[in-house]
Amino acid sequence: MTAPYSGHQTRRNIVAFLAGKVPTALLTAAVLGLSARVLPAADFGYYVIGMAFVELALGLSTLGMDWVLLRFIPDVRLHGSRSVLARLVGGVAGCRLLVLSLIAAGMLLWREPLRQATGFPPELAGVLAMLLVAEGTMRVLRDNTLEALALQSRMQAATVLKSSIVAVALLMMDSGTARGLLLAELAAAAATLLLAAGFVAHAMRALPAQSKPGWQRATFTQMRQVALHNYASGIVEYLYSPAFLILLLARVQSAEAMAGLGFVLRLTDIIRNYMPGMVIFSVVRSRMIGAYAGNRDYGELQRWAHFVFKISALTLLPVLAVAVVYGDLVLRLASGGRFAEYHGLFAVLCAWLALRLHRLILNVVCNAIGLMGMWARAALCSLFVLPILYLVGFAHLGVWFVALALLGNEIVINSLVVAGMRAHGFAWPLGLGWWLRALAALMAAMLAATLVPGHDVLAATAGGLLLCAVFGVALLLSGVIDKMDRKLINRALGRQLLPDA
Repeated sequence: MTAPYSGHQTRRNIVAFLAGKVPTALLTAAVLGLSARVLPAADFGYYVIGMAFVELALGLSTLGMDWVLLRFIPDVRLHGSRSVLARLVGGVAGCRLLVLSLIAAGMLLWREPLRQATGFPPELAGVLAMLLVAEGTMRVLRDNTLEALALQSRMQAATVLKSSIVAVALLMMDSGTARGLLLAELAAAAATLLLAAGFVAHAMRALPAQSKPGWQRATFTQMRQVALHNYASGIVEYLYSPAFLILLLARVQSAEAMAGLGFVLRLTDIIRNYMPGMVIFSVVRSRMIGAYAGNRDYGELQRWAHFVFKISALTLLPVLAVAVVYGDLVLRLASGGRFAEYHGLFAVLCAWLALRLHRLILNVVCNAIGLMGMWARAALCSLFVLPILYLVGFAHLGVWFVALALLGNEIVINSLVVAGMRAHGFAWPLGLGWWLRALAALMAAMLAATLVPGHDVLAATAGGLLLCAVFGVALLLSGVIDKMDRKLINRALGRQLLPDA
């Protein structure tokens, strides 16, 4: 496997990523829409609570091992042997399996306290425990290992398989239940685990039998440092994750209210995962770390990081505008007539995505340049937001408690990390100039959309197309896409598509 993190290979991974993301996006949207239609509101609420528990347990049990794979697999693939890679991946997967099995056993022993804390039915605890183990082990191989190996085509094949199984199961349900959907998730996770294991084993055989002369693999101390710093900040992140906030709010809200909140959060997550900027980010993340490990060029790392965020933000803004102007209609269509009253929350969460994306990119940069200790301290400082909101407004804010907690956490961490990077001599401009021009373009686009009469599907479609057209033209006229952006676009595509001058 030669030059796995080169520009040519990265372009191939982008093509593979896009080829997989199109069907996955359709399948994910189909699963969300079918779930809301097939399951009664209470059962959908139980499903939301159960999946929130799975996500929270997976996050809190990583112990930072996911970042060990992402950080050190590129180095092993470039310089090491198949035995070194096998020990690294096998060790992490074995530790994850052990930890997840212990958590699953605890769920079965304390299913009644789980019901009292979240309202989750105890008779579903067994299915949820098996899903936790299968899903967590599968993600070590599919998400962490295949991404770090820059094998996007195989990663996307596994992702499509998982979504397809769940979608087919929903189509076969006459009257869905939370148990039925959780069993479908379990079957999908198990099948994807087997496929991902085969892909990883095939990739290992392609590595040489001996490491390159003079290469030293990372020590256990180095891996532990990366793991602990990421885990320290990860604990705080999961205390502010939608999964934990859903479980916290489930104590005082009905299952029906949690269904609406869960639907909006899931729809927002789909938007984040399938924006063009995040498509690029998911592919180039391992390349950014691998390239910096080779050339130690912070300037190049910073340029790519800012480019990815800028593209992400510019593709998010028209989505935010549609959520503001047509949010109730979007929710009504996506949920089969339900949850339209959550359109304000939907718009705020779309705005929150900009801060979330910026923090994800900052996290990669801090890992590459070795500032995870500073990152962990910034994350710990953000802890004060949640207890203040909990004590002051938890009983009165309802589902808005989640939105305010998410926004507060992102503002604190982004601000402190940027200040810390500058203090350590790593420049990080905020791009206020292009932000102001982009927001002005967005205002003009929203104004144009409001001039389209009517509020049905046809009017919304016409208004949305007009909004995107006006926004695109305004971006071009205002010069938001500058010379450096055009150079990076050409480099990413491998051809002179845009003029550099």
